[in-house]
Order: sequence, then C-alpha cells, then structure tokens
Amino acid sequence: MDTQNRPLVNPIAVERCSVRWEEMSARVLDLSYLRIVIEDTVPSGFPVTEDAIELKFELEGHRFSARVLKQGGGGGWIRLGFEKKVPSIHAHLRSFLSPKKIGESLWEDWKSDQLRHFHGLNECELWFQTEGAVFFTFLDTADLESQILIRLPEMRSPLVVGRIFRKDYMELNRMDGDLPLKPLPDGEAYSRLSECRDIITNFRPVEPQDYNLKQRLLKALNESLYSTSRRVEMTPRKPAANPT
Repeated sequence: MDTQNRPLVNPIAVERCSVRWEEMSARVLDLSYLRIVIEDTVPSGFPVTEDAIELKFELEGHRFSARVLKQGGGGGWIRLGFEKKVPSIHAHLRSFLSPKKIGESLWEDWKSDQLRHFHGLNECELWFQTEGAVFFTFLDTADLESQILIRLPEMRSPLVVGRIFRKDYMELNRMDGDLPLKPLPDGEAYSRLSECRDIITNFRPVEPQDYNLKQRLLKALNESLYSTSRRVEMTPRKPAANPT
C-alpha cells in the first residue's frame, strides 16, 4: 500500500483533517470508529512505543483528543487504533462520519477485468462486477465488531441486507457465495437502508458503467425502503399496560 502515490479515500473528504502530537503533525489518510491512518511525514517521527499516546484531532472543525495505539505502518502511512471507545470521542466521530461524508469519500483503489473496488471512510467498501452484481458494506456503528452488508446479486434479483461479523467478512473470498448474515428487524432495517441510500446518493462515480450500477442500487434500495416502511407501519402496536 503506497499511499504516497495512491489515496486510500477521496482526498477531498479528508483535505481538512489532521492530527498533532507534541510538535509534529500529519494528514489524515483514512478514518473509522476503529482506527485512523495518517501519513508518515517524518521517518521514525512517530513514537515507537507499546504504550498509548494522545493525539489531538482536527476533523473539519471537530476538535478532540484521543489515545491511540500503533498497529502498523509502511509505504508512507501509519495505522493507529483507538485505545478506548469514549462516548465523547464517539460523538465527534459520528458528527464527522456522516453518510454524506462517507459517500463522498468512496474512491476506486483497484480494478480487474471482472471487478471494480471502491474504498471509503468508516470501513466502507463498494464492489461492482461487470455482470451487474453489487456488494456494499460499512462498519456498524451500533456494534463495532460487525459490518452492515448489502448484496444485489444480479439483474432482477432481490436485495439482500443484514449484519455480518467483521472477522467473517474479512474471510470472504467471493461475492456470490453463502454469507453468514444476521437479519435485521424491520425497524432497524429501515434506518440502515436509509443510511445506505444516503451514502450511495453522495457517491460520485466517474465511469458511465459505475454510474449505471449506482442508479440500479439506489432503485433497489428505494424499493426495499418502501416495502420495509409498509411492514413497519402495519406492525401491530402493543396494547398499553393497564394502570394500577
């Protein structure tokens, strides 16, 4: 991964994002609720220690401090994991990592004759197959050990949506195989599908075929949102408890 020559996400999405420690600063290259990737501006400039250090974050006006642990690095980048999920930090990240920001951050990082892959903020990934299949996922902010996953297998196939453990997702080796998905209740499915629609709406593809697949995915999301909202509206309400 040579981030000096290839962005991890759309540079526009993180152009006003940086971190500071002591007298040094670095640009943010990628970010999620789990970890941050920064540029390695000074060789061995980042403290080499097994202990957590405190970074000062500036994310487009969102300023806060967080303790991080170094997880790896190379090729001009350093990956750091958050030591603790402090509620105040979670709130700052939620404000910055909006569906609009995540959608704008999607960036093609590799492609083959059969597949195009886009990566974005908050562990967001979008896969397009030339046959028409679409695969989309992002980190579940309610359960940071899971991903929300959507699959549109092929033309005229129904949308598949659910939650998958990150460890299972990382072990997937194909898009069309069986998925160990946990279904979402209708109420949660509606909010998650809305979140997915907002992300995809703000995705800005360059190639015409990618734009066509984006529109196909949006159409499927809107149809699923309509049917899910109808099920939620028709769910019988529990009777109120009798006063004692």
